[in-house]
Amino acid sequence: MKSISDISKARSILQFLLITVLFSHSLLAQENAASSDPEPDSLATIEVGFSGSTDTDIDYEALVKELYGEEAKKDPVAITKVEPIKGRSRGQQVGSAPGLMQNSFLNGAHFALNASSPFAVSDPLFSWYSFIDGSLTFKIPYELYVESLPLYILFEVSSFSFTNSYPEGGAFEGISYIMQAATIGDHAGAAVGFGLWSRSMGSMLEVNYRFRPTTNTFFRLGIRGVMITDIDPVGAAWWLELRLSTGLEL
Repeated sequence: MKSISDISKARSILQFLLITVLFSHSLLAQENAASSDPEPDSLATIEVGFSGSTDTDIDYEALVKELYGEEAKKDPVAITKVEPIKGRSRGQQVGSAPGLMQNSFLNGAHFALNASSPFAVSDPLFSWYSFIDGSLTFKIPYELYVESLPLYILFEVSSFSFTNSYPEGGAFEGISYIMQAATIGDHAGAAVGFGLWSRSMGSMLEVNYRFRPTTNTFFRLGIRGVMITDIDPVGAAWWLELRLSTGLEL
């Protein structure tokens, strides 16, 4: 009987020791698990890798430049550069058409047939009758420039006729030869000239308006003032005449 009881006691002691070892082992495992913290996740941690972090020691601009590169700087000159507004600028005053004879030395010239009649005279010519006169004008195909203004040279052969009825008879008539310098715009023009009216020296000033029925033809309406230095027997005198012209540009 003693042997059986001794065996029971020994078994109980072994069971107690085994339970004690297992319990101690479980306590040590729990303490190790509580003392060891898990490694933080960078995606779950606010302080690492997020611009919303409150950590002032992190230079986020430097981090962005390192990861994605520095953004190309904009050229301030290119930003502030403004293209000028293109508008119509006044160019050189040109009134001649391309012409009919572009390969000829006459290109740029024109011929004009004119009809004129005085409508106002000075006192010495008040009792003189006038008539309708005709003339032929040739524009020389060359230009002279004064600053940026082109001047054209014209030569004119014209008839003129005045007849005195009171208090004594007489006539002032013949052919005039006039050299002119003219400016010719798209529509308006002006001319000044000097020449001979028969054997008397004279000068003239004209303004005119021109329009084109076709590319190389034109009609012209103008007013001309003529000053003669000596008309026998009245002396110096002037008159104003109305002129109608039609021409062809070569």
